[in-house]
Amino acid sequence: MKKFLIGFLIVFVSLNLFAGADYNITGAGARAAGLGGAFIAVADDATAISWNPAGLTQLYRPEISIVTKFIAEDWEYKSSYWDAESDKQSHFAFNFASAAYPFMNGKLVAAIAYQQQLDWYSDWEDEDDKSTGGANSITSGLAFRLLPIISIGFSTNVWLGNWIHDDVWAYHPDEDDYDYVDRTITFSGLNFVFGLMVDFNNLETPVPLKFGATMRTPFDLEVAVEADYEDFEDLEYTNTVDMPIMLGFGASFRIGDYFTLSTDYEIRAYADSKIHYELGGTSDLSDSRDNLSQIRVGAEYLFVTDFAVIPLRTGFKTIPTLLANGNGPSNDWEFTDQTTGTGFSFGTGLIFDRIAIDATFEMTSYEEKWDDWPNIGEDESATSTKYNTTISTIFYF
Repeated sequence: MKKFLIGFLIVFVSLNLFAGADYNITGAGARAAGLGGAFIAVADDATAISWNPAGLTQLYRPEISIVTKFIAEDWEYKSSYWDAESDKQSHFAFNFASAAYPFMNGKLVAAIAYQQQLDWYSDWEDEDDKSTGGANSITSGLAFRLLPIISIGFSTNVWLGNWIHDDVWAYHPDEDDYDYVDRTITFSGLNFVFGLMVDFNNLETPVPLKFGATMRTPFDLEVAVEADYEDFEDLEYTNTVDMPIMLGFGASFRIGDYFTLSTDYEIRAYADSKIHYELGGTSDLSDSRDNLSQIRVGAEYLFVTDFAVIPLRTGFKTIPTLLANGNGPSNDWEFTDQTTGTGFSFGTGLIFDRIAIDATFEMTSYEEKWDDWPNIGEDESATSTKYNTTISTIFYF
């Protein structure tokens, strides 16, 4: 019985920890966000290492980038049976930093970066508990131009970071009772990213068309949990999350000197991903049993003035989630279609010879629905909406 209770506790903590996270892992930067994330075939600044390392060969002088985000989130629950509820939270995040240095006139480029990959911040106004931190990565990469129009890139992601969840009222299996607990979750893992860039601008007769492709390798994200109870004995246990292969494909086309269109399609193969916990158990990571396949499109127009170049950007993307809408016409719960949403972005900035400052506002939203709840016969839904303000600064040397 003791082993069963410990196993149940581990499963419960795992599902609550991971189910609400956004696993649409992409790159960073306000410019890319302004294009709706359609940046795999653009990737021509110091954030390229996070999108497509092969794009680094488009850099001909050293660059440093710094990216920050302000994230606000609203949550609203509606029901034809229960009372409606709503809540909100917001926080500031240091999201990304990178440095890139070209050699051989840009034929070979090396880069290093820090990125916040999974953000688990939570501080809802109507809730008592608070959590901070998440999973981050330290990335190093190289890009090489094989031919005038073909570049390849490679990067290594070392995953690390902590997620801290304090003062939670939780069950202790040994004591068969509840107590306040502080949880510290430590992440570790290693994966690789391979990139390809085909740039027809470098033909003898240039064509303003580029194609990009990326592959992020699958790996086990190790999650070590330390649970420090106030009055009871502390517990330690380990989870492992199957992080799947991720394949991305992109294209960009420049019309004239100032207008660029781009699009991406990315597959993240979460359909069979599991959470592995102690005592030999597993649990599905995804409720929907679907991959997180995402479409992203964007447009950028440059206004050239004597003072600076002023870009205007807009983008759209689909928002797939690990959640699933529910249907319960009987006592047997049944998941139906994947919960998905949409995202829209608008951005601008100032580009000078030595520095570029970009800002983007992005709104993403999805609605999870439960139709005909068992034994009640009523419909319910929960809508989650995020407002991201991203600011990037890139220094050119």
